[in-house]
Amino acid sequence: MDFSKPIDQQDAAADDDVKKEVMKFPTACYACGREGNAQMCIASIPFFKEIIIMAFSCEFCGYRNTDIKHGGGMSEHATKIIFHVKTPADLNRDLFKSDSCLFALPVLDFEMAPGSLDSMYTTVEGLLDKLHEALTKNNPFGVGDSKDSTKYMEFLDSLIELKEFKRGPFQIVLDDALSNCFIYNPNAPEPDPQVEITVYERTYEQNDELGINDMNV
Repeated sequence: MDFSKPIDQQDAAADDDVKKEVMKFPTACYACGREGNAQMCIASIPFFKEIIIMAFSCEFCGYRNTDIKHGGGMSEHATKIIFHVKTPADLNRDLFKSDSCLFALPVLDFEMAPGSLDSMYTTVEGLLDKLHEALTKNNPFGVGDSKDSTKYMEFLDSLIELKEFKRGPFQIVLDDALSNCFIYNPNAPEPDPQVEITVYERTYEQNDELGINDMNV
């Protein structure tokens, strides 16, 4: 999988290995109901695991959607990753943020609960960009002259400053009950001195949110 190319520009494999080809199939458009084109491929991230990338486009209404899911079974433990962004170059570090992780920016005293932001394979800069975009579109407090609106707009400005490294070093926290998050390690397989990884037992509350407590096995 060449992550520098869109899914519809990937080269299909010459053999029948499902893990090396882009699969295409017709699917009803979520927006207009007419038949669109869905594409899916499996990509393996070195020193991590497989992810499933799904993309949909409709030539009639223009609706597009991309979704990324992790492959494989459910992890037995949770994982907390803290990445220390020390230089502007670290903003280009690749990462995979799952939809099951808690995302936090301690420098801004900000936390986003699991499920609030879709899964994505991007960079640190791209993640901050997506967060800014989601908060700008979905939060009504960004409009108006109230005190809350002013604080909210100041927070959005702070996100831009982080993305441009104008506030100096900061930390990104990815706390995932399913251990499905990843930050590229240029020193792999040696440990990354800028990344702290803590593997821990899931709490009862985390298992309850995942529906594990209700499973009968």
